[in-house]
Amino acid sequence: MDDAVVVATRRGIVVHADDAQIEALRGELAQRHAVRFRHFLDGDLLARVQNEIDAGKFATREDEGIAVELCLEPSRALDIVMFVMNSPQMFGVVRAITGCDPIEAFAGRIYRFDPKVTHHDSWHDDTSGAGAGRLAGFSLNLSRETYRGGTFQIREKARPDDVVEVENTGAGDAFLFRIAPAMQHRVLPVEGAHSKTAFAGWFVAK
Repeated sequence: MDDAVVVATRRGIVVHADDAQIEALRGELAQRHAVRFRHFLDGDLLARVQNEIDAGKFATREDEGIAVELCLEPSRALDIVMFVMNSPQMFGVVRAITGCDPIEAFAGRIYRFDPKVTHHDSWHDDTSGAGAGRLAGFSLNLSRETYRGGTFQIREKARPDDVVEVENTGAGDAFLFRIAPAMQHRVLPVEGAHSKTAFAGWFVAK
């Protein structure tokens, strides 16, 4: 869906979707395992977060056997987006679309894929080990420039050749995606001259 259904502003989450739009998103999630939230972060809040990211520092983070990335150290940028994502309004929208169990919190980080460095993300399901209790995933593009590559892919384990791809190169755009033991996802490497910077994480059950 192209219209903004939910927008994060300095005043909080604003939901524009009516019941019919929510039902359409539920259907899209069931079919494609992911739904887009275009213009999720409004321009004013996006600029503020990007400025805070520019003032921050990134360190290499490795999730053994899965991914290598640059991760933003604790910063005001992370505080802002975590506050947005942990609002009751956001939890309500996610539950309405996914039909998931009650949400306790959102946990996430700001990461960067640099095309000049060997960063990668392998197929994984986000449910084993520390992933217990994760209900749905979310990714928000915070990049200043339009990057190439960095495509999100998701598939059912039982149908490994049927891969759904999500291109999310618009600054402030986001997408919600399914997490389940039967699902896998990954992010492809970034190519070209510009890095990909994103905020990503999970809605977690009580």
